[in-house]
Amino acid sequence: MDIQQDELNSILQDYEIIPEYTEALSKKALKVHTSKGNYVLKRLAKPSNHQFVQSFLTLDQHRYTSYVPIVNNKYQQSLSKLGNDYYYIMPWLPNDYNEELDARHQYLFKELAALHHRTEVERKLQAQEAENHYTKMIKKWEEDKEFYERFVEHCEQKLYLSPFELQAVTYFIEVSRAIEFSAKKLKEWSESMENKEKSRIVLTHGKISAHHFLYDKDGTGYLSNFEDAKYASPIDDLLLFMYRTSKTFPTQCQDCVNWFYTYQNNYPFKEDEMLLFLSYLAYPQRICQLIKQCVKNPSKYSELEKNKRLIRAYWHFKNIEYLVMKISEVEEKKKLEAAEA
Repeated sequence: MDIQQDELNSILQDYEIIPEYTEALSKKALKVHTSKGNYVLKRLAKPSNHQFVQSFLTLDQHRYTSYVPIVNNKYQQSLSKLGNDYYYIMPWLPNDYNEELDARHQYLFKELAALHHRTEVERKLQAQEAENHYTKMIKKWEEDKEFYERFVEHCEQKLYLSPFELQAVTYFIEVSRAIEFSAKKLKEWSESMENKEKSRIVLTHGKISAHHFLYDKDGTGYLSNFEDAKYASPIDDLLLFMYRTSKTFPTQCQDCVNWFYTYQNNYPFKEDEMLLFLSYLAYPQRICQLIKQCVKNPSKYSELEKNKRLIRAYWHFKNIEYLVMKISEVEEKKKLEAAEA
């Protein structure tokens, strides 16, 4: 829902800001023009994420400065509440720096690596934590594969297949191989974790994107929008970026591979992290989930809609497959070079 004028006036009073005029940026954000500079007012999407405010304290504690700060209100609070919603204000950055898309992403992934490096802490692993996680994930993936396989067997017994069924049967072999690859990498990860007592976690951004990387008037870049920030494995930010970027028409995103290695050159994954990253990335979650939905609730989508969704899920799967293949090739080459050195 759009921010209403009475809401705007009430919130800005907390910051003693007198607006000259406002400009809607989205349903959750306004640009506030004042005689003393411009600001962005945002409604917090997830008020339950207590890590949001804490993340800025964490950044300061670890002396990471390349982020867009939050302006405190007159009560020295980071958030202002109105009704059931929370709001915050940030200084406006012009973001007018002209550059190629690749250059912006190169800068973005260097900053992401710097963020992770600065905020890294060690976490003690609980007894059999890795083994339990491996068992849980393998069980889930086997169930997904068996469900898909039963659906294919059911389809093969029919004389005529619907377009959706025909597409699903056609994709099954490729999807099965992807599941097997994911399981293989997860097994290797489990074995690499057998004698480990600690792992590292970092402050993850939670929604890394070029849209959340802004430039000031001097062309210096800053990370913004830490609403989904939390402490987790460094692979989480990269997984989410690759997953979201691959939701498009069929493409081979070599730029994505290059950006990934820009990050790796500045803050490389450990061996176990790379194995887990490839395992999760390769898993065809979107296709498996759609098959389950359509079998358990046949009337949820029309035949045309089911087919559209399945084709988009397949494109997504193939786009990710390219990334996994290229990254795997680079990692295998690095292993061979290390062995020969």
